[in-house]
Amino acid sequence: MPALDELAEALGGELGAIAARIERDLTLRFALEAEKLRAGQAEFELRVERAVADRMAAVKDGAPGPPGDPGEPGEPGPRGEPGEAVMGPEGPEGIPGPPGPPGPEPYVGEVCGLFDPERVYRKYDLVRMDGAEWRAKYDAPGNLPGDGWTLAAKAGERGKRGEMGPRGPTIIEWAVRDYRAVPVMSDGSVGPPLDLRSFFEQYHAEAAE
Repeated sequence: MPALDELAEALGGELGAIAARIERDLTLRFALEAEKLRAGQAEFELRVERAVADRMAAVKDGAPGPPGDPGEPGEPGPRGEPGEAVMGPEGPEGIPGPPGPPGPEPYVGEVCGLFDPERVYRKYDLVRMDGAEWRAKYDAPGNLPGDGWTLAAKAGERGKRGEMGPRGPTIIEWAVRDYRAVPVMSDGSVGPPLDLRSFFEQYHAEAAE
């Protein structure tokens, strides 16, 4: 049944999480107990060393003996296996520190116009050459074009000429009325009227002078 399968799956996940927590707690507890045993052993050894030192101090030193034969150095012993570290629980998050001072304003580049080979450019500077714009990739990018420059923009090529459209209507005659000339088009429509009164008035004024 689906409900029982989902319940069993959820129960299995919960039991797995509980088992992982128990295993982690036992590992940490064993590590703490081992640390206590090592501390007790170190304290015992320290007590023995102190007792031996006190005993030796009470014994009167005799005359120094002759130096012994240094002998041949012994072979180093085999290297021991590395121990396994036990990671303790994660500590609490610390208090955030105060914000640092603001950094300098970043350099965003300068529009430098036409490329000048004598000029030293900086990163992000923008120059023009042969109808294209180039941006410096780093300081002192060198000659253009080159590895120190990247193409920022380029003028597009001229497109192909389009097909000729249909011919528009033409003026076939003028209808004149009251000093106004109206063009009559070939498709039967009329165009905007042309006022001729000002032309006649100007003509009569100049003729009267």
